Amino acid sequence: MSRGFTLREAYEQGRTTLSLAGLESPAFDALCLFEMAFGIGDRASLAIHGGEPAEEGRLEQFNRLIIRRTREPLQYILGRWEFDGMELSVGEGVLVPREDTMALVETACSRLADNPSPHVLDLCAGSGAVGLAIAKNMPSASVVCVEKSTAALPYLRQNIEEYGQGRVKCVEGDVLQAPSGCGIHGSFDCVVSNPPYIPSGDIEGLAWEVRCEPRMALDGGKDGLVFYRAICDLWMPLVRNNGLVAFEIGYDIRDGVMEIMSKHNIHHIQAAKDFGGIDRCIFGTVVS
Repeated sequence: MSRGFTLREAYEQGRTTLSLAGLESPAFDALCLFEMAFGIGDRASLAIHGGEPAEEGRLEQFNRLIIRRTREPLQYILGRWEFDGMELSVGEGVLVPREDTMALVETACSRLADNPSPHVLDLCAGSGAVGLAIAKNMPSASVVCVEKSTAALPYLRQNIEEYGQGRVKCVEGDVLQAPSGCGIHGSFDCVVSNPPYIPSGDIEGLAWEVRCEPRMALDGGKDGLVFYRAICDLWMPLVRNNGLVAFEIGYDIRDGVMEIMSKHNIHHIQAAKDFGGIDRCIFGTVVS
């Protein structure tokens, strides 16, 4: 970008650059980055002020952001991303919250609706999106979020501080090991998890933006089921009789997850669909 650009010209050139780079939503992405650089984040304001000159320093900043966007996820550049009305802190090293995950949140909240004060365990918590959304929608719930990644933990802690309302706790721990290893004891009314579930051999075939996210949060082992097995093997003893277990799943592992759950005294196993009509959540009841 050169000197003498108007705000409108700056935005349009940024949008064109992203479009030529093959991004799915170049106009939206460019507008988000335009707001970071110029403080204008809606089309109405851009229409009103578009003829004004673009200040050189801000123009250079916008150009740098546009170039970054051709190499990095938008969410990491912005540093925050909306999930269920919360502006969660995100960045390199943590999985980006996705709208599809609301199927897991809504299932948990619906099934726990009659519990006056549910105690919830969120495994592979990442940014804390699931546990925090449950706490937000269920003011009497208490939530323990377990996460292993030292890169993700700072985001989880920051989000809990901002949105946890004193009812959400962060625990550093490995879900592939016994709960006692991270000091978790007692019992829970519900275990939820959005674990890594992409088969290892499929990782390299994912879109480049997804591959920018931590492999640790994506890789579910050879068949994508490693974490489901571990959670059912190691963590089910913490779930009270008639308690709820709910998982997010990938589109092609539904039957495998259901089979694992059925072998661990989990009954009434059902699927819930995401906004796109795809089975996204598998849930059932623990019968001791």
